[in-house]
Amino acid sequence: MSNPTFIAITAATCPAANKSAALEDMAHFAQDCRQNGAARVTYGSIMSGRYPGALLFVQFFEEMSGFEEVMNMIPKSAAYSRLIDKHAVAPFARNVFQGKSINFDPKLEPTPQYLMLTRAKRRSMDEATMLDLMNRAASVFKSSGAQTMRLGQTLTGSDLGTYMLGVTYPDMSAIEKTYDALAKNPEFQQLINGLEIDMRSITKISGIV
Repeated sequence: MSNPTFIAITAATCPAANKSAALEDMAHFAQDCRQNGAARVTYGSIMSGRYPGALLFVQFFEEMSGFEEVMNMIPKSAAYSRLIDKHAVAPFARNVFQGKSINFDPKLEPTPQYLMLTRAKRRSMDEATMLDLMNRAASVFKSSGAQTMRLGQTLTGSDLGTYMLGVTYPDMSAIEKTYDALAKNPEFQQLINGLEIDMRSITKISGIV
């Protein structure tokens, strides 16, 4: 599933005292999602960016019908009920993205430990040029230690029309190595010059199901 058709990202607040227990129930809820339409789920806690300390839940779908199945399942999920009622988890954002094609062979062993999300909008280039440059720069991410790389355009929620790039890494040193290499890559610099980046965050991954 290197290029999922649709991606849903949900962010939620959670009292610090409840976070450990909430993450345990996020694992149970992720299993519920996998059994009811989601092709894969990644979840964890945001470390940096706009919402440090918030919880993040990312679902991947082959079709929108999978997202519909998950939405229909939520009222029946005991794990989701505990997240809301027992752990005081409060979702404040949910976006659905349409996946874009990126030539990147994913690697899930060892399990990725960090997810970097970058949101941007096109400023001075068309989408075809943006995707071409992104694909040409993908090898730099790969050779520097990135494990998965996915790109989606916002369909629902806030910041409609913007793009979200999600890249996972085994450790922080791989993130540093990647961005050092990208700073010297002409395709990536051309890409950055044509985009307006308004958010970048790092999430500590707690599980991938």
